[in-house]
Amino acid sequence: MKKKLILRFFTIVNVMVITAWSLSVGVLLSFKTSPLYEDVWAQLGLSKVKASNSIKESFLNGYLQYYSARNFRNIATGNREGVTRDLLAYTKEYVQGEEFRNAYLEYRNNQKPKEPVLPQTPEAVRAKYIADTKAAIENLEKTLKAVNDAEMKKSLNESLEMFKQNLSDAEKNKSELLNLMIEGEKSGYEYKKQTYANDLAAWENTYPASPNGYIKQRLQEMLDATEGVDYNAQLVVKGDKKYFVNKAYENKSSNWKMAFRAGKEVTATARAFAQAWLKELK
Repeated sequence: MKKKLILRFFTIVNVMVITAWSLSVGVLLSFKTSPLYEDVWAQLGLSKVKASNSIKESFLNGYLQYYSARNFRNIATGNREGVTRDLLAYTKEYVQGEEFRNAYLEYRNNQKPKEPVLPQTPEAVRAKYIADTKAAIENLEKTLKAVNDAEMKKSLNESLEMFKQNLSDAEKNKSELLNLMIEGEKSGYEYKKQTYANDLAAWENTYPASPNGYIKQRLQEMLDATEGVDYNAQLVVKGDKKYFVNKAYENKSSNWKMAFRAGKEVTATARAFAQAWLKELK
């Protein structure tokens, strides 16, 4: 299975909340109407339509879009932990619901690899080979009638004789080439069967039967990606972009950099929430 989604993060706080937004698989979030969540969306600069469309489009395109960390930077320092916790609480509540479960199972099923088509029978391979050879002979005979160049006629006649011999051998079941084609059909199918078995095993590992298994994977990915972030790393401005003074940090993953931009306050809160949630899921 060639396609293993390498999920990125939806917002900076999504260093953790990816577990809900990424897994909703295009299902529009049924946002609560309580003042608590309305305040969260307002402070993050999100709207129901914008967030929902981003979730849907990110899955259709195979990666997650995310919003600028400036949304969190604009929130007063003392409020960032609270906003993060509220957003994570909503995330947890949503992914434990029936809507998310149904969406995940449908998405999982859509990612399942397809079984290989059964190989053609020897009789079918032989019939096609004979039909194709007859067609080639007919075309060569037509071409020969229109060709005047002696050298070209000679070359075409040699090809014509070869095809006629191939046809005769095939009709008498004496064609080595046809036997190779039949064996190739069998061996090709065996290879596809093995590939399918490997893809199926990878699919079952990537998309567990239980949504909780998938949630656990996303939580662990978040924790791995945000471990050891140097929040005191210095930046230098070059042109209209900022770069790490420590060049080694430029090779860090985009998720590590997003956690850095979100800041220790937000990321630490998200990590603690993720760790506690993981313990509940074990």
